[in-house]
Amino acid sequence: MATPIEHKRGDTFDRLLVLPAEFVDGYWLGWTVTAQLRTARGKLISDFVTSWANPAATTRILRLFLDDTQDWPLGDQEFDVQFVRDSDGFKRSTVTQIVTVVRDVTQP
Repeated sequence: MATPIEHKRGDTFDRLLVLPAEFVDGYWLGWTVTAQLRTARGKLISDFVTSWANPAATTRILRLFLDDTQDWPLGDQEFDVQFVRDSDGFKRSTVTQIVTVVRDVTQP
Protein backbone atom coordinates (compact mmCIF):
# COMPACT_ATOMS: atom_id res chain seq x y z
CA MET A 1 0.00 0.00 0.00
CA ALA A 2 1.19 3.52 -0.78
CA THR A 3 2.30 5.99 1.87
CA PRO A 4 -0.72 7.74 3.45
CA ILE A 5 -1.52 11.27 2.34
CA GLU A 6 -1.91 13.75 5.22
CA HIS A 7 -4.67 16.29 4.61
CA LYS A 8 -5.83 19.14 6.84
CA ARG A 9 -9.60 19.20 7.25
CA GLY A 10 -11.09 22.26 5.57
CA ASP A 11 -8.25 22.69 3.07
CA THR A 12 -8.85 22.16 -0.64
CA PHE A 13 -7.95 18.62 -1.74
CA ASP A 14 -6.03 18.82 -5.02
CA ARG A 15 -3.80 15.90 -5.98
CA LEU A 16 -2.25 14.58 -9.17
CA LEU A 17 -2.01 10.82 -9.56
CA VAL A 18 0.39 9.27 -12.06
CA LEU A 19 -0.92 6.01 -13.45
CA PRO A 20 1.50 3.18 -14.27
CA ALA A 21 3.54 3.44 -17.48
CA GLU A 22 1.90 0.28 -18.85
CA PHE A 23 -1.07 2.54 -19.72
CA VAL A 24 0.23 4.63 -22.59
CA ASP A 25 -1.10 8.13 -23.32
CA GLY A 26 -4.57 7.83 -24.81
CA TYR A 27 -5.28 4.41 -23.28
CA TRP A 28 -8.11 5.82 -21.15
CA LEU A 29 -10.07 7.37 -24.04
CA GLY A 30 -13.58 5.95 -23.84
CA TRP A 31 -13.46 5.27 -20.09
CA THR A 32 -15.46 7.01 -17.33
CA VAL A 33 -13.33 7.88 -14.28
CA THR A 34 -14.73 8.29 -10.74
CA ALA A 35 -13.24 8.45 -7.24
CA GLN A 36 -14.74 8.60 -3.77
CA LEU A 37 -13.43 9.12 -0.25
CA ARG A 38 -14.95 6.69 2.27
CA THR A 39 -14.47 5.64 5.85
CA ALA A 40 -12.86 2.26 6.52
CA ARG A 41 -16.40 0.94 7.11
CA GLY A 42 -17.48 2.12 3.64
CA LYS A 43 -19.51 5.23 4.50
CA LEU A 44 -19.32 7.80 1.70
CA ILE A 45 -17.61 11.04 2.72
CA SER A 46 -17.14 12.79 -0.64
CA ASP A 47 -17.11 12.31 -4.39
CA PHE A 48 -13.98 13.75 -5.97
CA VAL A 49 -14.04 15.79 -9.15
CA THR A 50 -11.80 13.84 -11.53
CA SER A 51 -10.13 15.26 -14.62
CA TRP A 52 -7.09 14.62 -16.78
CA ALA A 53 -4.12 16.95 -16.25
CA ASN A 54 -3.95 17.29 -20.05
CA PRO A 55 -7.44 16.49 -21.36
CA ALA A 56 -6.39 16.83 -25.01
CA ALA A 57 -4.00 13.89 -24.66
CA THR A 58 -5.78 11.87 -21.91
CA THR A 59 -2.41 11.31 -20.35
CA ARG A 60 -1.59 9.08 -17.41
CA ILE A 61 -1.81 12.02 -14.98
CA LEU A 62 -5.19 12.27 -13.26
CA ARG A 63 -6.33 15.13 -11.04
CA LEU A 64 -8.52 14.56 -7.98
CA PHE A 65 -10.10 17.75 -6.65
CA LEU A 66 -12.52 18.82 -3.94
CA ASP A 67 -12.83 22.38 -2.70
CA ASP A 68 -14.80 21.79 0.51
CA THR A 69 -13.38 19.29 3.02
CA GLN A 70 -14.69 21.02 6.16
CA ASP A 71 -16.96 18.10 7.08
CA TRP A 72 -14.39 15.34 6.58
CA PRO A 73 -14.00 13.22 9.72
CA LEU A 74 -10.59 13.14 11.37
CA GLY A 75 -8.50 10.00 11.06
CA ASP A 76 -7.69 7.51 8.32
CA GLN A 77 -10.05 7.53 5.34
CA GLU A 78 -9.61 5.74 2.01
CA PHE A 79 -10.13 6.17 -1.70
CA ASP A 80 -9.43 4.52 -4.99
CA VAL A 81 -10.09 5.49 -8.57
CA GLN A 82 -12.46 3.43 -10.69
CA PHE A 83 -12.30 3.29 -14.48
CA VAL A 84 -15.31 1.95 -16.41
CA ARG A 85 -14.94 1.23 -20.11
CA ASP A 86 -17.87 2.89 -21.87
CA SER A 87 -18.16 0.25 -24.60
CA ASP A 88 -18.84 -2.75 -22.36
CA GLY A 89 -18.91 -1.68 -18.69
CA PHE A 90 -15.61 -3.41 -17.83
CA LYS A 91 -14.35 -2.04 -14.47
CA ARG A 92 -10.84 -1.56 -13.17
CA SER A 93 -9.76 0.17 -9.94
CA THR A 94 -6.48 1.50 -8.60
CA VAL A 95 -4.99 0.38 -5.31
CA THR A 96 -6.65 1.78 -2.21
CA GLN A 97 -4.97 4.91 -0.89
CA ILE A 98 -5.20 6.15 2.71
CA VAL A 99 -5.85 9.83 3.48
CA THR A 100 -5.11 10.78 7.07
CA VAL A 101 -7.35 13.74 7.85
CA VAL A 102 -5.94 15.96 10.60
CA ARG A 103 -7.19 19.05 12.41
CA ASP A 104 -6.34 22.40 10.81
CA VAL A 105 -4.68 24.66 13.39
CA THR A 106 -5.34 28.01 11.66
CA GLN A 107 -9.06 28.71 11.38
CA PRO A 108 -10.73 31.47 9.31
